[in-house]
Amino acid sequence: MERMLSERLPPTPENFTLWFVYFSGRNPDLTRAIDLACRDGLATSQTLCEELYKRFFALDAEAQAIRETSDKARYALGRILEQLGNVGSETERYGNTLTGFRDELDQPLSLPELRAMIAAVAAETKEIVDRQTALQLQLQESSQQLAEMRVSLDSARREALTDGLTGIGNRKAFDLLLQEAMDESAREALPLSLMMVDIDHFKAFNDTHGHLVGDHVLKLVARMLTECIKGRDTAARYGGEEFAIILPRTSLDNALKLAEQVRTFVGARQIVNKARNANYGTVALSVGVAQFRPGEPASALVRRADEALYAAKRSGRNRVAVEA
Repeated sequence: MERMLSERLPPTPENFTLWFVYFSGRNPDLTRAIDLACRDGLATSQTLCEELYKRFFALDAEAQAIRETSDKARYALGRILEQLGNVGSETERYGNTLTGFRDELDQPLSLPELRAMIAAVAAETKEIVDRQTALQLQLQESSQQLAEMRVSLDSARREALTDGLTGIGNRKAFDLLLQEAMDESAREALPLSLMMVDIDHFKAFNDTHGHLVGDHVLKLVARMLTECIKGRDTAARYGGEEFAIILPRTSLDNALKLAEQVRTFVGARQIVNKARNANYGTVALSVGVAQFRPGEPASALVRRADEALYAAKRSGRNRVAVEA
């Protein structure tokens, strides 16, 4: 409560949960995320608190879609099974009726009786055909519903892996793609490098120009990072003003060269608002680079890249540092 008061954060249940778990140390990833934010004073932002709460505590879009779709699918499959059961019983009844008619044909019949029997067979046949047609329509409807559920899940999956502000991969996407790249690197004995990128003095920039301009800078940096990479390389927003670039099949030397190109390319761009005719200057980046060591967990690789990033910060910012 004292921390929220000092940071001028409203004592909402969400904020209380966030800071309670932080001080209790129950979620190391949350603790690390807040510590990184505190490094530049970003924890004072209510927007950041909401983002952290959504990331660590709220039911994300993918989980919500899975739960809703599971309920819908259970209902749809129940209807299909019920329909098939009804048709099965109707078909059995139809077969028994035809057997009875056949047995009657073994006996001598008058013309009116034969006509009545044929009419009865035609009526029974029409009824079963109508029921089969209705079943076909119902199955088509259920099939369409299941297809729509699949599309909904795919959409939720993409949304769950995309950062809402910048449009690039979010932390969840980063974790998944990094693990896939590590598995490939270990399996095929190929190099893998990781870049951790941080916008220098972003807190001061936000305080000076406002969060809307800060959001614009984050989106611009994300776009420029994606312009600098190619092939299977992937840029993701790691959190706050920190980004990560996964570089499969890339040696440490080549990753270091790319990091310098990224830093130079982004630093050469002027941040302008044409609508207001305002020029906010340039953006400087600090970058840390590390290479994957087969057998190590993802957290170890990220930690070494982060340590290199901190080294770049300590040595003056606006530069690239490589793991020791």
